[in-house]
Amino acid sequence: MASKIFTSDLKVGMFVADLDRPWVDTPFLLQGFLIENDEQILALKTHCEYVMVDRARSTGAEFEAVSGLSPATNTMPSMRSKPPRLLDTGGIDPEEATPLSSPEERAPAAKPAKRKGAFANAASASAPARASGRAGVDADADATYVVTPTPERPGFFARALARLKALKGKSGSAPSDTLPAAPRETPQEFAARAELVPAGIEVQTYADLASVEDEVPRAREAVTQASSLLEKLVKDIRLGQSFEIDRVEEIVEGMVESIVRNPDAAMWIARLREEDISTYGHGLQVCVYLASFGRHIGFPKAQLSHLAQIGLLLDIGKIKLPRYLLEKQGRLTAEEYEEAKRHVAHGIAILSETPNVDPEVLEGIEQHHERMNGSGYPCGHVGEEIGIYGRMAGIVDTFAALTNHRPYAAAASSYEALRSLTGWAGDFFHEPLVQQFVSSIGVFPVGSLIELSTGEVAIVVAHNRVRRLKPRVLVVTGPDKTRSAHPAMLDLLYDTKSGGDEPVFIKRGLPAGAYGLDLTDFYLG
Repeated sequence: MASKIFTSDLKVGMFVADLDRPWVDTPFLLQGFLIENDEQILALKTHCEYVMVDRARSTGAEFEAVSGLSPATNTMPSMRSKPPRLLDTGGIDPEEATPLSSPEERAPAAKPAKRKGAFANAASASAPARASGRAGVDADADATYVVTPTPERPGFFARALARLKALKGKSGSAPSDTLPAAPRETPQEFAARAELVPAGIEVQTYADLASVEDEVPRAREAVTQASSLLEKLVKDIRLGQSFEIDRVEEIVEGMVESIVRNPDAAMWIARLREEDISTYGHGLQVCVYLASFGRHIGFPKAQLSHLAQIGLLLDIGKIKLPRYLLEKQGRLTAEEYEEAKRHVAHGIAILSETPNVDPEVLEGIEQHHERMNGSGYPCGHVGEEIGIYGRMAGIVDTFAALTNHRPYAAAASSYEALRSLTGWAGDFFHEPLVQQFVSSIGVFPVGSLIELSTGEVAIVVAHNRVRRLKPRVLVVTGPDKTRSAHPAMLDLLYDTKSGGDEPVFIKRGLPAGAYGLDLTDFYLG
């Protein structure tokens, strides 16, 4: 049972089960953790007056067994423990690994029918058991999994889901034309962002200037133009022709302007196009997510443009790889993997022949496969040898790869991909940046399928910047999972269901295509 403890009385060994404020308003990404050092206590004192401590999950002198249970029964692993290094299991890059999860947090669901829409290629999300200490393809590659929160055995985000039941929304509805309130950022939160921005760059704080519904048409145009441009670049390079970087900058500018107004709209469109993601189209998603990530951290528009260019062009070198290598079903051999890694050098060679490419763009593309522990390529850079753009690009590129179907691996849900990134933070990725990335897109990113406490299925349409766990959603089925004839918008921060007094909350995340639902059928046209 959890008890209230003032932060001035915290000690190493206590398990923090809850805070006196929403987790999303703090820098603590892992919601529920064991205090392991004085630095964590100092951080808790900075952000909280008191916390809830679970003695049964505490250790050492702070442990108190629940009646009838032994200490061994109540011992919980550290929430910040890292999974094994994947490169020790055969040289597999994190981008090319299946996401990590535990058997307790996966439950098989009915295999969805074949679909024509955005999630048609995301038919399953399988993963090896964390306890196995191995990375690879799950034996049941065709199974579909949903993550069900289990408070007794919390995962990285399970505690956030369990806590949703306790969150009380405001009564009444917000006007449909009212934008969400600007985030109430603390000085500590601003400092956490500002610390990541290179010296000499003024940190920005953006507010949404348009609703997602209003911005979707403009975002669609920007994404369509970027997609057409990417197709033309691929064709020109294959024919041995050069391309003008000025045209890339012009198209990217429109994308950045849309993302500055409201990043959710562009991310919605990017999710709609998942079915069309090709070897090179993958860069389109990375472009959108990377620029949105930069907006969240606070980069000015000029740097957002550089990030968008990095995302759009980071895989351009794959044009020079043999087609069989890109289309191979199953894992690459060691020799094939070495050949595939050369796409970075090919891309830099192509861009080096293009006049006026910004050096920061070249560096970001060159470093997007470098990893913090030196296990990446092509140079094996370690830690701060990797620039900020390369670190950010590596995180986003991996997230986009995990959440899309690949010839050798099924797509994972956004939830599973974020869990994996969190587990890899520190070893492979810059941990503060991973935390900021999760904050930028939310535990349930735009376009995610979720099940509500009412039993209805909904699609996340837009985030409330103040309460990331209370997004605006489009309810697309009834409680029996039958598709609704008239989908309705619901703001989980403000709205309660008619006829009920309790606010609706998110019960669990669902895999792409669950219950045969196709995102494109509910496009906000």
